[in-house]
Amino acid sequence: MTMNPAQTPEAQAATGVMLDKIASDADKTSLESGRATVEVTPAVAGDAPGEEFRLYKRRWFGLVAIVLFNIVSGCNGQFFGPIAVQAAKDFGVSLTQMNWLSNAVNLAYLPTSFLTSWILNRIGIRKTLLLGGVHLLVATCLRIAATAPKLSSGGAYALLLIAQLFVALAQPCVQIISVKYSERWFDLRGRMTATMFTSIANPLGGVVGSLLLPALPSTNWAIYAGGVIAAALFPIGFVVGDHPPTPPTLSGSRKSPPMRHTLRSLWGHVDENDPLPMEPRDRLDFLILFVGFGILVAATGTWGNFSNQMFAPYGYTAAQAGLLGAALLGAGVVASIISAPLFDRYLSRYIGLTCRLLLPVIAGGWLSVIWTIKPNNLPALFPAYAIIGVCSFILLPMSLEIAAEVTRNSETSCALLWFSGNLFSFAYILIEDELREGPDANPPNNMRKATIFNAAFVVFAAVTVCLGLRAKQSRRLLDEAAAKERRENTSEKA
Repeated sequence: MTMNPAQTPEAQAATGVMLDKIASDADKTSLESGRATVEVTPAVAGDAPGEEFRLYKRRWFGLVAIVLFNIVSGCNGQFFGPIAVQAAKDFGVSLTQMNWLSNAVNLAYLPTSFLTSWILNRIGIRKTLLLGGVHLLVATCLRIAATAPKLSSGGAYALLLIAQLFVALAQPCVQIISVKYSERWFDLRGRMTATMFTSIANPLGGVVGSLLLPALPSTNWAIYAGGVIAAALFPIGFVVGDHPPTPPTLSGSRKSPPMRHTLRSLWGHVDENDPLPMEPRDRLDFLILFVGFGILVAATGTWGNFSNQMFAPYGYTAAQAGLLGAALLGAGVVASIISAPLFDRYLSRYIGLTCRLLLPVIAGGWLSVIWTIKPNNLPALFPAYAIIGVCSFILLPMSLEIAAEVTRNSETSCALLWFSGNLFSFAYILIEDELREGPDANPPNNMRKATIFNAAFVVFAAVTVCLGLRAKQSRRLLDEAAAKERRENTSEKA
């Protein structure tokens, strides 16, 4: 949040004290319900008298566009995971080389996440999304070029690898804007729901890929279909708006501080002019979120990459592995769609408690997988993966929203969390690929050690979150304070 430049230092200090008092009172006040517009007084907003907060129906068109971009981007990020075995044969490469096509995305994502946060702050939401669409188009064209019959195996693989690097450029463009769009266009009764739709859309692309790609006649058909979808998707990005004429909330009316400011705050630097500085406890919360989010994203994401390789040694087909992936991700998507509106409207103050309750369930689910992956055991595998999916996807938008709350910066916090997710995913793919047993094992090439590694880290994340996460919602408190101030002023005038 920024102060009005016209204020004197004394006024700024007074306003800061007022905000502290209002936020403290708001912590005891429930969220105002049923209001589409909120008038904010100068004492709270720092703007002209009579400023109103409004919602616009066209926000849903932009949300649908961002969801579609994330679905297509998510499918492209793990494009070869569901068809890894067949694709390795078609292109004449090893499974390790196929895994590197997915891992290249995770590795290249790391620097581009910071760059994309800076780009978003410079050019806005719409242009950032369209930039991601351009990268997806280039990636799919390179994949199509790799199918040319005259290319050698090495040449085709090189084109596929370069294509994945363009996917890595696209991913942060469509992911990092999600929380910022929710903040700019939605009020407190819909912000987490909007974040839910955009955040689950990327892994939902994995569901689409795990179901559709193995069903296509060949690897080339899958690549051609990806090109057609990317071309049809691009024009949809033009319906996304950067910001509404009138913001929906107090936080939605404020430009986020620069990334450098937030990084300095996370490091411990306190700006004396900041009306709502980060507390030491907020920094600890973000560290816990950074590690826990990375582990959970890696656990789910790399499982999608290895699903075909993990189940094939036990006699399962690529289609069956795809159905298990659909059970995990599909159940999670349905659970998120049901739960997010409930938390937005009625349970917004319990998202920290929810994280502490659901993470042990996720850890138990991944532990059970160690013993349930065996021949002819689909009846046990489906519920195990469904439970993991339900709990993991409920927590996904909550983690992104809590990070925005504790940092007061929606795009930088989102960029850092997805940076963590890709950093851990990169390490997971390398480690789990090395943990694959050899051809002399029983069964040959099984990945039991990888499942043990995965479960151990999820248990660590669950213990850390349960013991250390506070999840104070400072941003929401200020927005609620604005609503309370409006009600009090309305009562006085009446």
